[in-house]
Amino acid sequence: MHQIYAACLASYNNGMLHGEWIDATQDPDSINREIQLMLEASPIPGAEEFAIHDYEDFGGIQLGEYESIDDLHLIALALDDFPAVVVAHFHGEVSVEELYETCEDRFIGTVEEEIGPEENAYAAYILEQEDHYWERLPKEYQSHMRAIAVSEAQDRLLSGELALYEGRGTWHFVRNY
Repeated sequence: MHQIYAACLASYNNGMLHGEWIDATQDPDSINREIQLMLEASPIPGAEEFAIHDYEDFGGIQLGEYESIDDLHLIALALDDFPAVVVAHFHGEVSVEELYETCEDRFIGTVEEEIGPEENAYAAYILEQEDHYWERLPKEYQSHMRAIAVSEAQDRLLSGELALYEGRGTWHFVRNY
């Protein structure tokens, strides 16, 4: 679960730790309501300010102490639906408001357990996802489908058309345009 630790600054400035872990996938109004309840429960009367002192499950994306609640909510939603490396790839490249749609438009797919160089991983994806094209291939070339897919993958990689991210036997592909 994508969470933030919202800390009461009045408590913090008086040497006390007071805060709450909050689910960042809730709508921004609910997040703000939970922050307000945390501030009202502060040991320092009249506490009004908070900062994000920690966060979990944001896939390596760095959040600031004063990150917009709307922004962190949108980042959390993107992380719910796309691999963290894909969200991180586009975070900073596009506005947070465009992040989800960009991931949706430019995330190609994932292949697991493919061993070897990156072109083999994308070739496996091509063979799996674009299998309807292989039926049109003349029979004498069908035994060479893997080599054709590797060649196509090399072309796409060398042209900069796509980026690959690998981690623990899983490859994620994104379009660079």
